[in-house]
Amino acid sequence: MPETLKDCLDRWGMQTLLDRYPGLRLRPDGNAVVVLAGPLSFAAEGPDCERIIDEYQVRLTIPRRFPFRIPSVWETAGRIPLDYHKLNDGSLCLGAPTTLQLQLRRHPSPLGFVDHCLIPYLYGRSYFEQHGTMPFGELDHGAEGLRQDLATLFGTDNHGIVVDFAHLAGMKRRLANRQPCPCGHGLRVGRCHHCRINALRDQLGRAWFRQLEYTLRTSR
Repeated sequence: MPETLKDCLDRWGMQTLLDRYPGLRLRPDGNAVVVLAGPLSFAAEGPDCERIIDEYQVRLTIPRRFPFRIPSVWETAGRIPLDYHKLNDGSLCLGAPTTLQLQLRRHPSPLGFVDHCLIPYLYGRSYFEQHGTMPFGELDHGAEGLRQDLATLFGTDNHGIVVDFAHLAGMKRRLANRQPCPCGHGLRVGRCHHCRINALRDQLGRAWFRQLEYTLRTSR
């Protein structure tokens, strides 16, 4: 028997999100399980412990395959300009896909998405408005941003070798561990970066990294 909308919302713990952010309202939609829209008020602290209290008008579209698919978010009052970390459809660019997927694996609920993916973006925007700088640093757009994100996750400063790390994460563990480590230390993966590679593979699966490898190898 297909899962009803109510069952889906209960499984996600949607009421917990609505209790935390009472300005948001549910709007069922034919193309997505649900749309959340309204004022989102938050109080958050950044890495320098500066506390910011602010509010944005937002619309969130949660896809049917959540948490395996990332929700889309739009800021609806025109406060955030188009040239500030937005995607081609005007939705907010909340971060690199791999890091966002990791956050959703750790916090697989709409509340977890808002707290750990959306609020940091909005905090960063509010901080930028006040100081003209970003509190968390910035990734480039496109393939270079993917490389920068993966370099952090795999623990390397060399963005040029992250595609090789992605290739290893897309392989079976036993086979990957016997390969030379891309970091250049002269060791096999099983005696070098295996902990990071294996942990990421376990969390996101081999198919995720095979797709990333393809994207990086075919991008210009």
